[in-house]
Amino acid sequence: MGFEEATAYLDALGVDAMKSLAPSLHRIEAICAALNHPEASVPAIHITGTNGKTSTARIATSLLGAAGLNAATYTSPHLQTIRERLTRSGEAISADAFGDLFDHILPFAQMVEKQLGEQLSYFEFLTAMFFLWAAEEPVDVMVVEVGLGGRWDATNVIMAPVAVITNVGLDHTGLLGMERSVIAREKAGIIKPGSTVVTSELNADILLVIGEEAAPLEATVKAIERDFRVADNRTAFGGRFLSIDTTARNYEGTFLPLHGSHQGVNAAAALEAVVNFLPEGSLEPEVVAEGMSGAVVPGRLEALRPEDDSGAPIVLDVAHNPDGMSALIGSLLEAFAFDRVVFVLGILGDKDYKGMLSEMTRVPCDVIATQAKSVRSVALDELGAAAGELGLPYTTIDDVGDAVKAALATARPTDLVCITGSHYVVGEARTLLVGTPE
Repeated sequence: MGFEEATAYLDALGVDAMKSLAPSLHRIEAICAALNHPEASVPAIHITGTNGKTSTARIATSLLGAAGLNAATYTSPHLQTIRERLTRSGEAISADAFGDLFDHILPFAQMVEKQLGEQLSYFEFLTAMFFLWAAEEPVDVMVVEVGLGGRWDATNVIMAPVAVITNVGLDHTGLLGMERSVIAREKAGIIKPGSTVVTSELNADILLVIGEEAAPLEATVKAIERDFRVADNRTAFGGRFLSIDTTARNYEGTFLPLHGSHQGVNAAAALEAVVNFLPEGSLEPEVVAEGMSGAVVPGRLEALRPEDDSGAPIVLDVAHNPDGMSALIGSLLEAFAFDRVVFVLGILGDKDYKGMLSEMTRVPCDVIATQAKSVRSVALDELGAAAGELGLPYTTIDDVGDAVKAALATARPTDLVCITGSHYVVGEARTLLVGTPE
């Protein structure tokens, strides 16, 4: 099959179908066994957490590349094309290679499905594709982002010597639980025997849970502010100026081309993870400087200028829960000058949209409520009514493209247009604004 046929097959499986299945790794274990265990052929850094996973993965990938390693990186969800989920040294897999990879794996998947009497999910199929691709490239290291949770995620068949838990917040509570400590235990399920665990979590109770999960596995936990820290995290033109103290050495005066103080924290976690993955003493300051400066993370406080350069600046950010929205608002206040924010906002139906809207009251703003085409979103009238209850002026426009055009038309040059709420809304808007990726 070609790329279009492959994506149509995967889409027919249903992106969210995994959420309705009982937690189990038996399907991904079966397909990996049928493929002769490609997941075991390449060492990995495994990343989970409520927010910051993709940013941490992409920064780590850039650092590994600067150190001379070829890294295959697996992230989710994608913004504009499924090919973004499978990258090698930061470059997405080509459409032709994706189609060939799908053709290779399909008969194995069909054999396994017949043996099990059940179908692989969208995420399981794609995860197996990534493992096989990484093994056949070949690459030196895999950087693997968890899709959901940790313990029962399809990526959790790897035996990664380094695990990262960025942070633990309330998201996917219907599947992971209503308490942070419960969610933390699920995320800590990616810890493997004898591994190193890097975490940016500060909450003492959550750190206790991570420690409890790590102890019987004789895994070492390295926590921010206790074992490593961001010594300097300042706004710079086009990003951040960072100094980071790792457990190996101090790295001073590096530039990260990403906005938001939280990205400085993500960078610290990524650097600590890479320091622990590579042989001791092998990461020189100039390598770190190169890796940090080369980090690219689309859709995370990504700033764009309108075509005529005379209208309001545009910021794209995939904040999709209250913690993420809090970080976004704080970053807008820190890094951008504006009189008002015109938000183009679309939120998936299982998210705490009232908590997200509450964070938005911290800035003078208008809200244009919208919804992505391909997923179940909060109904426009419901989202608008919630905004109105908080005193936020709002309008509703069903189509994301039309909502973006309306925001650009109404925003003054001294305003800021911010498109946010979900990966899907940001992805549709990014296609409209910058075009389709090659």
